Amino acid sequence: MNLSIYLCSKRELTTFLESVISDAFSLDPAIVPSQIKHSLSRLIASFKDNTWMLIECPYVDKIFRDSYYLYYSSKYGRYSRDSIKVSLFAGQPDTVNFRSSEGFEILRQQYLGFFVVRPTEPDFLGRNTISPRAFKNLPSFEYCSMPGNTTANGLKFEIRGFPHSSQDGETYSCAETTLWSVMEYFSNKYAEYQPLKPSRIHAILKGLSYERQIPSRGLSIYQISYVLKESGFGCRIYSRNEYGDDFFRLLNSYVESGIPVAVGMDDFGEVNSQNIGHAVLIIGRTVPDEMDYKNLKANVGMSVKQLTFLKTNQIEFCDCNNIDKSWVFIDDNHPPYQIGKSDYPKTNYNANWSQVKFEHFVVPLYPKIYLESFEAQNFVRQFLFFGLFPLEPMQRVYMWFYLTSSRSFKHSLALSDVQDDLKSFILEKPMPKFVWIAELSNPEQMKNQMRTGLLVIDATEPNISDNKPLIVAAYQNHLLFFDGDNDVLQKMALTLQPFSLFINNLTPSEQ
Repeated sequence: MNLSIYLCSKRELTTFLESVISDAFSLDPAIVPSQIKHSLSRLIASFKDNTWMLIECPYVDKIFRDSYYLYYSSKYGRYSRDSIKVSLFAGQPDTVNFRSSEGFEILRQQYLGFFVVRPTEPDFLGRNTISPRAFKNLPSFEYCSMPGNTTANGLKFEIRGFPHSSQDGETYSCAETTLWSVMEYFSNKYAEYQPLKPSRIHAILKGLSYERQIPSRGLSIYQISYVLKESGFGCRIYSRNEYGDDFFRLLNSYVESGIPVAVGMDDFGEVNSQNIGHAVLIIGRTVPDEMDYKNLKANVGMSVKQLTFLKTNQIEFCDCNNIDKSWVFIDDNHPPYQIGKSDYPKTNYNANWSQVKFEHFVVPLYPKIYLESFEAQNFVRQFLFFGLFPLEPMQRVYMWFYLTSSRSFKHSLALSDVQDDLKSFILEKPMPKFVWIAELSNPEQMKNQMRTGLLVIDATEPNISDNKPLIVAAYQNHLLFFDGDNDVLQKMALTLQPFSLFINNLTPSEQ
């Protein structure tokens, strides 16, 4: 069978898909329009009006082929093994450009990603990776992005975005699509991780299951964490019941760290519960503005001892992870890059979801990260409030807190405007693979996005009873560092100049 290729505008796409889907999947043409409306119309409507599409059929999709041989091939009804691929371009691509090296450079600038249409009626939408630039009415945001490689009309393209898919309702549910998205992201960025197909998810869970796994009935938050753990992560599960008011602060700290966070939300136990459970990913957040920082409440989430110190010294300590940002969601029930806050279930779904809340989240951490966010932040607060060099009285302090790799941190530091003596000192410090970073600032410097202090914390040291997690701290014109050879904290005077913030964990959506 020869490959069929069609080029059309956004306005024409639905009509083209009705014909291609009917022929390729041997479906009744009379029912296809309603099925497209069910699964594809919202995605198509969300694209910018100048978007053009290249349709290729048949297309061998690796994820659907896995589901096909796992499940669909054993059903009595006939299902096609092949799918349809739709590639997106900003503006109408010239067909001549697909066959010349000069034209290819133009197409590379126009390319916006792809989505797969699979023969799983009525849930046609399969895997996709689409640039945020393809969507209209999106605010500016920063998110976890990956470089993905794909093809269109025989040419190789690279797309930067985040992987997304809808569930097919049989071989995988929202939980499985969440797992697939996470592993697709990490496997494209880091060689030590592998993609996760539906058959592999079910194989991992086989020993934990007490009944059949297919058709899928969804997964619990603990099963999601178990699959990620078996895929090479050192996972941590956080629950609203356990962490209370710290729940969203911790969630924000991991989002700032550039880690896709799997969120479980439900209304179990609520009065008039609909027994709704759903899993989504949070992959980024909108950019806070000056008013967000100005209105940020100080001294939130502190212990009694910490509050006493702050009030006695007239210090306003503002944790920027407490800013009420909007998050960027990957939700298999919606097009990618949904924007919302902690009331996301209520605003993006119908009235039945009115009592659904975020209850848990799972963080896929590198397995050698032993110091998790809650304890790491407690260590920083204790150090700044009661350590060798406490914060000076009568000031307003802003703190940004996140996890990053020491390689990324040192690369950014080497190219930064940090003063040379401090820069050299930190760059020459041995560090573990991952470190927690606390950046400090004051209201005057914060307006210019400048920092006045910095702490680097060892993410492999869970013992916070002494100063062992501290690698280096520079604030209030002093440099402090832990001398491992003599097992003592050293302090020396250092005149500090304001420096720029670290920008590397998240990618601006405009790129």
